Amino acid sequence: MLINQLAHRSGVSTRALRHYDQLGLLSSRRLDNGYRDFADCAVEEVRRIRLLLDIGLGLQAVAQVLPCFTPDGELTACPTARERLRRQISELDGSIAELQRTRGLLAGALDNLIDS
Repeated sequence: MLINQLAHRSGVSTRALRHYDQLGLLSSRRLDNGYRDFADCAVEEVRRIRLLLDIGLGLQAVAQVLPCFTPDGELTACPTARERLRRQISELDGSIAELQRTRGLLAGALDNLIDS
């Protein structure tokens, strides 16, 4: 399928698809006219990429975790996926702690406002 067809079927822009292809996250072949041609399974591949991006992984981490998916689209418990997802949770915990600290500072500042 052509890139515009993949974009329509996956809901992802052609620009993003080109980027994923250039990074090796998607595979395509070039037609004689230079157009990218994607296999039907590319829709599922894009879904996997978007899932990993949606949970906060960067593209480099996505490239590391993608091989951990089974052919039917399930993420396996491979060591790479386990380690990367644990690291992502740890990073989120750090962000949550920082946000809670900032919220406390804001609430304290609000409590200390002087009415004028």
